[in-house]
Amino acid sequence: MTPVRPKILFVCFGNMIRSQMAEGFGRHLGGDRIDLFSAGLHPTGVVADAAVEAMAEKGIDIRGHSSKGLGDVPLDEMDYVVTMTGHKAESIVPDSFAGTPVTWTVTDPIGRSDATYRTVRDEIEILVRKLIESIPR
Repeated sequence: MTPVRPKILFVCFGNMIRSQMAEGFGRHLGGDRIDLFSAGLHPTGVVADAAVEAMAEKGIDIRGHSSKGLGDVPLDEMDYVVTMTGHKAESIVPDSFAGTPVTWTVTDPIGRSDATYRTVRDEIEILVRKLIESIPR
């Protein structure tokens, strides 16, 4: 029998920077034992070049990612919904949500320096690593 893999959704405003970075780290750190998704409250339709570049510095390629909205992902199937928007995760999941809502406060680097993108990227890496390590195998 194939084990059920936990599903994690990372959410930010536009699904163009923070949640894309988190999904990239999740795929890199979680390998094939976790299903990862990202979405935005107001998806922009693009992944920011600066986010792609910052992740490439860590050897993680997110060029193939696309910006999606909450309606584009199976929200009810998630085991974890992680927000990075300043909104509590509980405020965006449906009443039927049976998973674990997680709220992170992560600065939005849009329009800021490359150094800020790197700082945010490194913070997200630590948070994603801790989340993945907390999930029972």
